[in-house]
Amino acid sequence: MEQGEQKVKKGFLDSPLQAAAFIFVSVGLLWVYCLPPGLAPYRDAGEMACDAYTMGIAHQPGYPLYILSAKLAALILPGNFAYKLNFFSALGGLAALLALYFPLAARFGILPSLAAVLLFSLNFTMQTISSVSEMYALNLFLVSVLLWIALSFEESWSRRRLWLGAYLLGLAMTNRMDIVLISPALLLGVWPGLKRSTFTAAAKIIFGGALFWLAGFSLYLYLLIRSGANPQFDWSHPADLYTFLGVITRRSYGSTLDLISKNYAVGELFWANIKYYGFHLARNFNAALVFAVVGLFSEFTRNRGRFYMFAALFIVSGPGFLFMANMPPNPHARAIVEPNYLLPDLAVVLWVAAGLAFTARRLDAPRWAVAAVAAVFVALAAWHNFPSSNRRELFAAEDWGEDVMKSAPQSASLVAKKDVQLFTIWYLQTARGLRPDLKAVAQGLSGAKWYQDSKRLWRPELKLSNLNTGGAQDWENFSSDNPGGVYATMDAEFPKTIPALPRGLIYGLYQNEKPLDMWRFYNFRWLGGGYNDFFAKDLGASYAQSIVARAAWLNNNGGLSVEEAGRLKLARIMDPDLPEAALYLGFYYSAVNDWVLAGKYFHRSAGVYERLLILAAEYYTLPSLKASLAKSGAYAWVNYGVALEKTGDPQGAEKAYKSALASNPDMADAHYNMAILYWTKDPRRVYEELQATLRINPNHQQAAYYLSRIKSK
Repeated sequence: MEQGEQKVKKGFLDSPLQAAAFIFVSVGLLWVYCLPPGLAPYRDAGEMACDAYTMGIAHQPGYPLYILSAKLAALILPGNFAYKLNFFSALGGLAALLALYFPLAARFGILPSLAAVLLFSLNFTMQTISSVSEMYALNLFLVSVLLWIALSFEESWSRRRLWLGAYLLGLAMTNRMDIVLISPALLLGVWPGLKRSTFTAAAKIIFGGALFWLAGFSLYLYLLIRSGANPQFDWSHPADLYTFLGVITRRSYGSTLDLISKNYAVGELFWANIKYYGFHLARNFNAALVFAVVGLFSEFTRNRGRFYMFAALFIVSGPGFLFMANMPPNPHARAIVEPNYLLPDLAVVLWVAAGLAFTARRLDAPRWAVAAVAAVFVALAAWHNFPSSNRRELFAAEDWGEDVMKSAPQSASLVAKKDVQLFTIWYLQTARGLRPDLKAVAQGLSGAKWYQDSKRLWRPELKLSNLNTGGAQDWENFSSDNPGGVYATMDAEFPKTIPALPRGLIYGLYQNEKPLDMWRFYNFRWLGGGYNDFFAKDLGASYAQSIVARAAWLNNNGGLSVEEAGRLKLARIMDPDLPEAALYLGFYYSAVNDWVLAGKYFHRSAGVYERLLILAAEYYTLPSLKASLAKSGAYAWVNYGVALEKTGDPQGAEKAYKSALASNPDMADAHYNMAILYWTKDPRRVYEELQATLRINPNHQQAAYYLSRIKSK
């Protein structure tokens, strides 16, 4: 420890233990107050809850440490099962804060370290992972402990401490493999001591460390043993050595964070991800980033070894990880990447504490001045993050799942694809015992042999087909093999040739009945709730999608009613990024000859498509999706042009048709409508537009008819 880095004064919080108690009580009360009341709509939260409930095998690499520790915690903590796991994550996050605070306080003083840790406790991502049934909070606790051990080698060298760290590193890898990203930082922490040892002594230390690491890592054997018992959730069924090794090495993912990244060239999305990580830093550290820069300089000049250690932590787990992850910067992918921001954030926390301590020494600032400055950026973080971090009224996942179950008839086969949607259904059936008659099917897993084998064991009445990469025939076979009917949630993907009937929050496939209106039976707590995360908003959007699906069916089968038009207006509020809601409102008003309102909504629909295309470029969306958005936008522009014609605005109509052709040059109706627009004005232009129409769509009967009339004249 450097001379003068810590000034001990009498008064409030004048010892590290008092400050630690203050962190534990204040942050603990805040976090517990903000905990979701049940299953949180977050990534794999529902799956992890099911795995902990049944002691099953999670997706690769299995996460045995989290599954076992969460199961143990659930036996002790209060509340429903999901709340117990949320509480467990809060405790893990609190433990991480304390494990971070103590080594900082020993090096930079109580007040700077307290301020930095309190600021970190208000980090939106930190609060998120400390409130959901996922393994991230436990991972951050283990990272903080390992960094504490590595920092302890500044004071004294200890072979036993190194072996303890090696054991914990191996154990931590059974919780999350990406903890290896901190290995360079840990190595830099222990390297000076190893370098001073003789070759023989260093070899013995390394060999012993390898054995202790293996002892911790051996918890993965749980997967091999437990899978042999065929648990209800048995992802990949790692009951043999080859499959077991494939699971713990995430063989099917390769070196990627998520299979999404395989659609892009290596490093293609690096700078886009760096930009969003910069936004994350600005949001969560605000003015304290100035002190982080000062702290970085201070560490470089005063403690070069520690500077290199935390620089390695930041670079490898921050930019290095983002380069390897190579994820598109859309909201869904960013929500997947976001928990990993917390590893480089740990380095920023240390630099904030170092910067505050350095500034206070240089300016000889009184303690109250340091406290006042620290209070400003802590208050800024609280003001910015607390409203969106408060999830105590977040019922989104379980309400959505219950409403889906209300939509499904008895003994139905229910197909879901997205993780949160699928895992929520799993959780409601497994932990809460709801609708055991429903045969839930994971679309993305339906073609996997291990999943089919597991379903034969646990749901022998279910006959699976490949509904993921299979075609229409596979879906038809699945429907004929499973009495009770096949239904799909709004997120499922199935061939467009399959007849789909909207039934509340689901589609009935191959159904002949009229669409069932489930609207009055739904729970709408989410409309006023805290839908602040991507996954929660995605669940809310499915309600809007169900309204649009029903409107589309009614529009093609007799027309929309006033009541349906009102629901479409609500759908626009539920999901402003759903252009079809405004489009069908345009169809409704055009059907009642209110062309002014029809034009208003067609224009709004086209505007949403334009905005989505801009976002698609920013998010590096795949070309196929961009093309689909452009074609749909062109359709909205054409309808807007028709509405303008009806209201006596031919110039505006022409602009709308040109906008349609700019979005989709192969929009035959845009050329045809342009021909009608010029029918009495410019015969040559009419002729050219009709020819263009037929060149794109040779079967366009009206264009062929009018072109023949022109030719006959």
